[in-house]
Amino acid sequence: MNRVPVVIEPAAKSDIRSARDYYSDKGENTSERFRDELIKVFDLLSRHPEAVAIAFGSTRLKPMRYFPYVIGYIYFKGQVHVTGVQYGGLGWDEFERRKL
Repeated sequence: MNRVPVVIEPAAKSDIRSARDYYSDKGENTSERFRDELIKVFDLLSRHPEAVAIAFGSTRLKPMRYFPYVIGYIYFKGQVHVTGVQYGGLGWDEFERRKL
């Protein structure tokens, strides 16, 4: 099974920190569950980067299963570039502004 590298862009790292901080306030276990699901999604994207349809431009949006977050990424030159991890209720404007 071929895997491609997953590159987490700086804005996405900031998004992840914010979400983890939010869930830390809800309890240690919730923050760990968020992290674990995020790792599973990154693993899936590494194995199947083109399985998610393009939402706009070249950005693909993969919703998390158990948390109301959406992972925005661009599959470019053999790498998955995660551009954002946003709360699903915010809309897609922030994803559209984030480019490589």
